[in-house]
Amino acid sequence: MKSKKIIKVSSAALTIFVILTCSFNQSRPNIKDFTEINRLPVIYPDYTDTVFPPNIAPLNFKIKETGKQFFIKIYSNSGDPIEIVSADSKVKISLKNWKKLIAANRGQNVYMDIFSKGENDTWMKFATITNTVANENIDEYAVYRILNPAYHVWSDVGIYQRNLTNFKESVILHNNLLDKACVNCHSFHKNNPDEMMLHLRGGPGTALLLVQNGFKANINTTTDFNSSPGAYRDWHPDGDIIAFSVNKVHQFFHARGENRDVYDQASDIILYNIRSNMVTTCPQISLPDQMETYPMWSMDGKYLYFCRAPQPVTEKGEHFPYQTVFYELMRIPYHVETGSWGEIESVLPKSKTGGSITHPKISPDGKYILFCKCDYGNFSIYRPESDLYLLDLSTGEFRRLAMNSDRSDSYHSWSSNGRWFIFSSKREDGIIAKLYLSYFDTDGKAYKPVLLPQKDPSFYDTFIQTYNVPELVTGPVKIGPRMLRKLAYDRENAVDADLDPAVMSRDDSPDLSMPWQSAPN
Repeated sequence: MKSKKIIKVSSAALTIFVILTCSFNQSRPNIKDFTEINRLPVIYPDYTDTVFPPNIAPLNFKIKETGKQFFIKIYSNSGDPIEIVSADSKVKISLKNWKKLIAANRGQNVYMDIFSKGENDTWMKFATITNTVANENIDEYAVYRILNPAYHVWSDVGIYQRNLTNFKESVILHNNLLDKACVNCHSFHKNNPDEMMLHLRGGPGTALLLVQNGFKANINTTTDFNSSPGAYRDWHPDGDIIAFSVNKVHQFFHARGENRDVYDQASDIILYNIRSNMVTTCPQISLPDQMETYPMWSMDGKYLYFCRAPQPVTEKGEHFPYQTVFYELMRIPYHVETGSWGEIESVLPKSKTGGSITHPKISPDGKYILFCKCDYGNFSIYRPESDLYLLDLSTGEFRRLAMNSDRSDSYHSWSSNGRWFIFSSKREDGIIAKLYLSYFDTDGKAYKPVLLPQKDPSFYDTFIQTYNVPELVTGPVKIGPRMLRKLAYDRENAVDADLDPAVMSRDDSPDLSMPWQSAPN
């Protein structure tokens, strides 16, 4: 009996020894001779010649080259190199080793050598891939909506958060908890995850769910003035006011090309004061012959920027002339102490841009406005020609960013330090929008974007949903789906916003050009 036990232990030890020996040999192949290939290897995602955040998760990828075995060496000026052997072309980088190497090389280049072993057991080495580690971190979390790319009415829609320093994703709210209601327009005050709002359409009802440092509310922002609730939004820097557009949106379809399209039949801008629970506006931003949308506050809160287009005049039965609607960038002074307004100023007219402006977002330092430009309309995600442009507020000059593609590059948001922005793009296939991160330096240059990395390098091969409305936040959203569901269905404590007494309802206001000033906040 004793001898049998010894044999079993010895067999187990031998098995462990063989596994360890094979693992060691797998990690360090004996490459004495190799043929150099004078080109970069094809990898997906295309993590070559990029600048990436020093706190980003490992940039896992697939090698799109032939070979029965691959050896990868990742190294820089400091720290131990990372060596990986892959038999199926998938390259999964150790999170621990990646963080050590990148932390030791902020502001430095990181190099990657890829070797491929052919059928005849000879090795080839491709040209060295070079990427750069930025000095500045990106905000640790991204919040986004995931939905089907094809036309489905609210069938499967959720708002998720992703820890960018690793691969952990969690749901904030999914419409399977809300009788398939549409969840949309999530937003944060100054990238703060503890100050959040999002909208519901359908299910438990139309509502603005507001969470602000422990305070939670279910608010109906419709009033006698605006029969539609607030939609596109931006927080005032003081955190007490949110500017909303109120829109009458229509979706339609083309016979060929990008078949989906959207236009606003009418839109205005309102302000919602959280403290007073009051909706207000002014005639300059709510004229019936103009359509205003996509509000955005300046960093000092003294100006409200927005996009505006003339309201088309159509006869009964005529089709809406969507291809003739061009949005220009405007701004209007606002005095938060008195609630009074100045006069509208043109910032970027169509005569300069030659197109239509959407989604203006001001940089945290107040120097730039990042915006989308497309041929017409205000729904750039459906416009294949949509690109990201940068306006320098000190000079008034604007330019198309070199990191754009020949397909839709659309909705974007800044990091809290202004050195990064995240955006959605259909650059790969023109159908599914994915998320990209681009470094933005102090000279106003945006660098080649990095596709949001995934734990499984094959993730994007089978993921056929689309990412929508990405927002960067400094930490995790702590409120969970069940609490948000409870808030959405809490009709007893739901609140109807009040209309500013100085604002007449649209039906009772025959002359909206009259002098008009809201009551003090």
